[in-house]
Order: sequence, then C-alpha cells, then structure tokens
Amino acid sequence: MTTLIDAVMPTEEHLEQALQQEALAGRTEDAFTASYLAGVSKQLSDNPTIYRAYGPWWPEIKRLIIETEVNQSFGQGIDADVKAIYSLTRPALTVIAAHLYSAERIESGYIYSAYHELPVHEDADDTEPYLYVSNDDEIEKLIAIRG
Repeated sequence: MTTLIDAVMPTEEHLEQALQQEALAGRTEDAFTASYLAGVSKQLSDNPTIYRAYGPWWPEIKRLIIETEVNQSFGQGIDADVKAIYSLTRPALTVIAAHLYSAERIESGYIYSAYHELPVHEDADDTEPYLYVSNDDEIEKLIAIRG
C-alpha cells in the first residue's frame, strides 16, 4: 500500500535553482520568505479556500505563517505527520516548493480542489498516485462560515 512518504518530491537542487533564478530577485531568503508568507496570508484572508492549492505543503506553510506571526486568524492546528514529510532544510526551499506546487494546481484548474493525486516513486509498493486530501479543520470552518 502506497503512503505519503512514497510520493515524489522535487529535488533540493531543482528548488535551489528556482529560488535563485526566479524568486529571490536580489532579496535575502528571509525577505523572500516573509514577503511570500505575507502574500499567502492576505490571499487566505480574502479567500481561505486557496489553502487547498498547497496540498501537502500546507501544514508547513501554515507553521511558517504562525511562526512569523504574519496572521493568527487561521488557527494553530498543524498536521505534524504531513509537515514532517513536506518540509525542507530551509524555509525558503519549502516556500518555493509550495509555490511551484500551487502554481501548477492553479494552472491546471484545481486551485480549490481538496483532492491531490501525487505521483509516487517507481519502487513504491503500488505505483498508482497517492491520493492526498487537504483538510485543515480550522480553515474549513472559516470557509463554511463565509459560505
């Protein structure tokens, strides 16, 4: 049976390249991360459903938002098991990975879908995509309240 740990992750080398070539634009990693998280926080304030676009990257993005105290209105609960898998060695790498993943979801029209079919490694027990479901209870409550 395939598990989340079997899902294919982008390499840190690929993310490092994207970070350097596309994201930093003369900023430090800390400045980039803070700016990006502030933008995500604003988007979530306007439309909390957008958290689903981050899929398994969401728990770590939420933790970073909480840690930087950008916005505390999204709750404090974090799926630690998913966060343990979908967090990288530096916050900026995690942020760029989450951004690239969400951009792909937006581009393919799945921005608000809670269902994510994640490709798995060829040597996994089952090579069918792993079905990950975005479910942050605290944000889902916000979505329900706003109707």
